[in-house]
Amino acid sequence: MYFFILFVCYLFIGCLVLLFVRKGDEVLLLNQFHHYFADFFFKYVTHLGDGLFCIFLSIIFLLWKKYRHALLIFASFAVSGLLSQFFKKVLFPHQPRPTAYLSKDIEWNMVEGVEVLSSNSFPSGHTATAFATFLMLAFFAQHRIWGVLFFLLALIVGLSRIYLLQHFLIDTYAGAILGVISSLLVYYLLGQKNTLNLR
Repeated sequence: MYFFILFVCYLFIGCLVLLFVRKGDEVLLLNQFHHYFADFFFKYVTHLGDGLFCIFLSIIFLLWKKYRHALLIFASFAVSGLLSQFFKKVLFPHQPRPTAYLSKDIEWNMVEGVEVLSSNSFPSGHTATAFATFLMLAFFAQHRIWGVLFFLLALIVGLSRIYLLQHFLIDTYAGAILGVISSLLVYYLLGQKNTLNLR
């Protein structure tokens, strides 16, 4: 599946960046290149990683009488969401967000209408949800090429979290891994037709 090929490439490139780029420099670099179109685009595309988007997708599949698809989408969102919140609130409760971690003297380019948070940075829940959801959609797709589009959408959500000053690369990197693992678990535990007697 093309989604997994691109995901492995992402893991490799992301690992290199994490090894050789100081934490926060990737945020500063993106923040220097703010543009009004990018502000508008990332402000709204980031919502593809919201739980509400997953619930909306589940309802669409229910209305389409694709009950199995609806259940798998919702379950992948629930698992990724619960795991990311466990990491955020229990294992890493005091991880600062970029604006709290980096120098107070930085003049940030803020996106109007976006509330920039200061804590519970690791991992990125939006990225986890996006990767879990779009991987599940890639499983549903009849043509493998759709995996390219779904991967790019998930990746853009992760990038939006850095652009909007909500997360570091390490947060979105971990979120992507968490999302993919969540979706794989749900798909292989519940997604087989002999496991669920649903259409």
